[in-house]
Amino acid sequence: MQWISAYTRLFNILDRKDTPAYHSGSQFIRVVQQFDPGLPSYSLYIVQRQKAGKSTSRRDFYWDILNGLDEATRYEAFRAFLDNVSPHYPEESQELSAYLFGGGNPVPKVKIPVDAWNSERLNVTLAKIDNAIDSGNFNNAMTLAYTCLEGLYKSYIRKHSPENESQTELIPLSKIVRDDIVVKLDKRGPFPQQMVTSISTLTSAIANSRNSFSDSHFDNDANRWLAGYSRDLVNSLGRLLLHFI
Repeated sequence: MQWISAYTRLFNILDRKDTPAYHSGSQFIRVVQQFDPGLPSYSLYIVQRQKAGKSTSRRDFYWDILNGLDEATRYEAFRAFLDNVSPHYPEESQELSAYLFGGGNPVPKVKIPVDAWNSERLNVTLAKIDNAIDSGNFNNAMTLAYTCLEGLYKSYIRKHSPENESQTELIPLSKIVRDDIVVKLDKRGPFPQQMVTSISTLTSAIANSRNSFSDSHFDNDANRWLAGYSRDLVNSLGRLLLHFI
C-alpha cells in the first residue's frame, strides 16, 4: 500500500473548508482517538510538537499521527474517515475506498499477536471482522478470521504443547489442539466428542475458503454470507479454546 498516496487523497477531502467534510485538528484527533486512546488532546499534542520543533501544519501532523499507527489500525482509521465524508463526497470517497481495499490492491495483511489470548482480545478481533464486513471488505474479513484462529492455536500450543511450536500451517495446528483437548477431556470422563472433533472440520472450512480469496486475489470475490459465517465460526471456536488457554 502506498500510504502517502492514500493519505494525500484523504487529506484533500478533509481539507475542504466550509464543507461538512472538513476536519479541524481537534476533530481529526477525536476520530483517531477511537483507535488510539493514548493520543493526547489537540492542544497537548500541538504543544508537544512545538517543543520537539516539529511542524504544526495540519497536513504534516495528520500524516504523522496516521503513520504512527500499526497498519491494521491505520486501515480502521481510514475507514472511519471515509464513513464521515462519503455522504458528502461519494465519488472521491469511493475512489479512495477502492484504492485502499480493492480495485487491484491486495487484501491488507493482518497481524495478531499469539500471546495472552483472552475474551477481551477475541472481542476486539471479532469487532474488526464486523468492521470489515460492514465496509464490504469481505476478503479482509476472511483474512482476519483465518489469522485469529492461527493466533489462538499458536497460543494454545505454546502453553500446552510446546514441542509442536515449529508447526505453522493452520489445519495441522488445529489437529494438534484438537487432539490435546481430547486427551485432557478423556481424563475427566465422557464428553460429546463431536464438539471437539469439529475443531479441525470447521478450521478446514475457513482455511480453504480464505485461501480461495487470499491476498493473491485482487477482486472482492468473497461474499457477505461467507464472511459472516466465518466470523461466527471463529467466535465459537475461540470461546471453546479460551476454556483451555
